[in-house]
Amino acid sequence: MIVGRMLSWRIVIRYTGRPVVLHVLFALCIAAAYELLDASWLAVPALPVSVLAAALGILLAFRNNSAYDRWWEARTLWGGLVNTSRSFARQVLTFLPAPLNRTADGVSEVSPATPRLMRTAGEPSSPARASLWSGASDGAVRDSLGKAREAFPPMPLPTRLVSLDTKHEEQKNSRGVITGLFEGITEEARELVYAQIGFVNALRCHLRRQDPFPEIAPFFRPSVIEALRGEHNVPAAILLWVSTRLRLIFGQVHEEEKVFLLVALNNTLNELTNILGACERIKNTPLPRQYDILPRAMVRAYLVMLPLGVVSDLGWLTPFVTAIIAFLFIAMDAVGHDVENPFENSVSDTPMTALSRTIEINLRQALGETELPPPVQPVNGLLY
Repeated sequence: MIVGRMLSWRIVIRYTGRPVVLHVLFALCIAAAYELLDASWLAVPALPVSVLAAALGILLAFRNNSAYDRWWEARTLWGGLVNTSRSFARQVLTFLPAPLNRTADGVSEVSPATPRLMRTAGEPSSPARASLWSGASDGAVRDSLGKAREAFPPMPLPTRLVSLDTKHEEQKNSRGVITGLFEGITEEARELVYAQIGFVNALRCHLRRQDPFPEIAPFFRPSVIEALRGEHNVPAAILLWVSTRLRLIFGQVHEEEKVFLLVALNNTLNELTNILGACERIKNTPLPRQYDILPRAMVRAYLVMLPLGVVSDLGWLTPFVTAIIAFLFIAMDAVGHDVENPFENSVSDTPMTALSRTIEINLRQALGETELPPPVQPVNGLLY
């Protein structure tokens, strides 16, 4: 996705350079023949050219609007994927049954594998204030040039450990209080959250027709990776694996409310399946070829007629006017053609790599990890 303040001339020339040069050379030949060889028969009335220009502008606007609708739907789907991934991680970390560890004397204790944020959910009310803002960024919010905020240097956190038995009066001067652990993260929950990160990266590679396994290997056990290698649709297979894993986990719980928790998680998986199917629909169903071939043919026909319609009035200025008008129409046609395919890893692509990294940062931080990858930054005004 282009996020720079100015368009790169390299991109502009790649899209419009050659056809514009060809039409300018053709206009130069028409002007030379009209002025030097007295070929007045080359001139045609300007009225048909003007009418054709108006009709062509309407046709290009209609096609470009249709192409932009496809691009915006793709971006909306990936925005929904970010939200659904966060919801799935939240549900897994809070809904899944968390078995308690056992001490040497058989007394139950809460698992220590709990992120700091989740631990604070179980502490008693107190006037304690939050610690200083770290300034770290996940890339979810960017500036006008698509750049994510850099993380500030870590600040020392003035914390004091307080147990659940600490009286309220003893906490009145504390800052950044962390009390006893509320609920632990099981290995099952961590595995499912990693599976969601793997699903997002697999979907990105699936849409770009890339090999997903180098991207998803860090998030699955080797046995799962080997099983996925035999699947034609890796993202769909990951969702099936997650659903099966949830059924096995909740099959060990006998409380009645497990049915409602499983239904909630299944609804989230259904939403992920809908996002997968909608992205595949955009990928596999291009705009009707008439919308692509007809505007391009009409643009070429109009630019051939343009020098003939203006040479009698402009003379040697015909190539310069042709260059401006040719650039405008060819650029509009190229933009519509490029934007209509948002999953091709091109300059107008939906920034799936950046969005995948944002999801990974959010979900790994929810697991309590502190060594997180940085958000993807634009390169030469392009965010992928």
